[in-house]
Amino acid sequence: MSNSPKVPSSVTELSTAECWRLLETQALGRLALVDAGGEPLIYPVNFASSDGALYIRSAYDAKLRLLRSHPTVAFEIDGKDAGDRWSVVVRGDAVHVDVDAEIRRSRETGLRSMSPTPKPYVIRISPRTVTGRRFRERDDSEPLWSRIFRTREDTLPAAARSPHPIAGITPRADA
Repeated sequence: MSNSPKVPSSVTELSTAECWRLLETQALGRLALVDAGGEPLIYPVNFASSDGALYIRSAYDAKLRLLRSHPTVAFEIDGKDAGDRWSVVVRGDAVHVDVDAEIRRSRETGLRSMSPTPKPYVIRISPRTVTGRRFRERDDSEPLWSRIFRTREDTLPAAARSPHPIAGITPRADA
């Protein structure tokens, strides 16, 4: 028996190929790092993908300094298409790229920052995992209490879904 939480049937796990296809359609994502004190930090960043890696431009700022001591990162994008919502998460290691040939390759991806601050440095994320999910957008016309009650009922064992009389005991009239 698996210890992982059950994914609702309305949620579809995306294949790695579909995750990469979605990554290639986006230019803005969120980079999650951990600072020296262990606190998570999230930065919106422009990015590009190429040859199984993600590239980000950066100034010489906190992101670049933190990656030297804490290279493990998470990166996330999300979006909407045809009534579906989706999310892709990349987990891996990030490094400051200092090899001229790779810096040139990152430029060929069309990578550019929308920030007015100059971003002369390139960061490469080498993924260990690439996962994603797709789900139908929720219909908010149904009251929240109804959705919660139905969801809880669906997760109960069959024997607990509705009350059953206790065999051999007659209910009291004054109860």
